[in-house]
Amino acid sequence: MADIVLFGAGQIADVARVYIDAHGPDRIVGFTVDHAFRNGEVFAGRPLVSWEALEQHFPPDRVKLLGPLSFRGLNDFRIARFLDGKRRGYDFASFVHPSCLVYTESIGENCFILKNNTLQPFVEIGDNVIMWSNNHIGHHSKIGEHCFLSSQIGISSNVIIEPRCFISGKASIDYGLTIGAGSHVGVAAVVLKNLAPDSAVPAVASAVARYSSTRLKRFF
Repeated sequence: MADIVLFGAGQIADVARVYIDAHGPDRIVGFTVDHAFRNGEVFAGRPLVSWEALEQHFPPDRVKLLGPLSFRGLNDFRIARFLDGKRRGYDFASFVHPSCLVYTESIGENCFILKNNTLQPFVEIGDNVIMWSNNHIGHHSKIGEHCFLSSQIGISSNVIIEPRCFISGKASIDYGLTIGAGSHVGVAAVVLKNLAPDSAVPAVASAVARYSSTRLKRFF
């Protein structure tokens, strides 16, 4: 068990705090945010300190860090804070929800993996990866560092997700494909070919019908 400082003081940090407090094994002893966003000295009953002055309150020989749990700037914000924390001598913790089916030991630092994710054998998860709930990662697939995966994503086997990608909820990626670094895959998109770096795949969305829902009543 380690004492950890969680980056953030908003809704996502509060959600993460509930999971970590409930399931451990690490213990949150404080929170940190950029000084410009620090509104008070306490968050969720624990000290809230400025990122710029973190060492004064929680030196790197006493705590590990986790977060920020953000995809702001298509992961750029999280990358910057992760690299700054490493430069300042901090190690990062990871959290894997106990409901996950994990058949790999290859999970990096500063990973936050929520409920009911399946990581099949020989999967590799890089540093600074966030995976929300109910995703399937097929065997021998690799998720590069600094990626963010939303919920209910299906990734087939032997897939390579290169660093800094954002994969939206309910997306599907076919067998053996490579998703180029920095790509964005939209909600419910189906990817059937390799993507070059910095690709953008639009979300799949249905148009709003020209009739109202009352017309459907006779079918139910």
